[in-house]
Amino acid sequence: MPSHSFWMLGWLVAFALLGPACSGPELPASRDPTPAASLPTPQLLYEDITLTQAKPDGGLLWRLRARLAKYEPPPSEATPVQLGSAHLEAIEGEFFDEDDRAVRVRAEQGSAYPSQRRLELRGQVEVESERDNLRLQAQRLEWLPAQRLLKAEGEVKVELLEDQGFLQGDRLLMDFGQGQMQVENLDPTQPIRAEYRAPELELAARRFLWQFGARKVQAVGAVEVYAPQQSVRLSGEELRAPLPLAELRLVGNAKAETARVSGTASLEAQEIRWRIGSTQLQALGQVRYRQPSQALTVSGDRGLLDWQSNTIRIQGNSQTHLTLP
Repeated sequence: MPSHSFWMLGWLVAFALLGPACSGPELPASRDPTPAASLPTPQLLYEDITLTQAKPDGGLLWRLRARLAKYEPPPSEATPVQLGSAHLEAIEGEFFDEDDRAVRVRAEQGSAYPSQRRLELRGQVEVESERDNLRLQAQRLEWLPAQRLLKAEGEVKVELLEDQGFLQGDRLLMDFGQGQMQVENLDPTQPIRAEYRAPELELAARRFLWQFGARKVQAVGAVEVYAPQQSVRLSGEELRAPLPLAELRLVGNAKAETARVSGTASLEAQEIRWRIGSTQLQALGQVRYRQPSQALTVSGDRGLLDWQSNTIRIQGNSQTHLTLP
């Protein structure tokens, strides 16, 4: 069939108005005792179609191009103003945010529910937002423009554009109103893996909260960070960092291990800070430094570990503990 392009609302209303009165001359009443309710509902199919749904102020909620679209009328008990739904195949198009900026999208299949202002996409879904510097891949996606929410499930992968890094999980919730994105696994005991490439970092945590509006990232639950170039491992209950990554803050039972200071040394504190690229770690609150090869522990309020100069400095109520053989 030829290509079509018109408003989603008008498209669905036009489908709803199609009926026997539009199909040809009126036929005499049939004597067939079969009730009319048993007659099959005709399928309404369109090929190479563009669908859009408008906001009340005239802007667009979405614009989708589909190879095939099938209209499904509303249920018989629906209200007179309730519209049907459209089921689509081979989709590409755009979502539009509050400022009418486009977020590109592709999917194998999908369904549009204009009465609910809801869009579902399925099968190798890809979403790209240059404004937020990210690309999203998932198996299923739901877009709720009225709430400015995007939900994704199934092999979720979020990539920073320009090859800066990625993180993976089972499900994602992106709140454009709050300017933040949350990624987690269905099994909360399984960590989410992430990589950042400039600088090179490997991260794992139970849950990642990315505040792309404020350009901050937060990781919660059994957080682990590994910097292979510096041979440094950091861990804690929570990670806080700006984007682009400049400084990492590990909070809550924080721990750092490095093989650069006279063998493997361990630094523990309530908070550990590392300015990425620096050779120093700063520790705050209940600081403890252990040198296993010397059976030595030093504790205090503040600490500074420098693996380039091969030194450790502990200050504030400093105490030294030596384990005797």
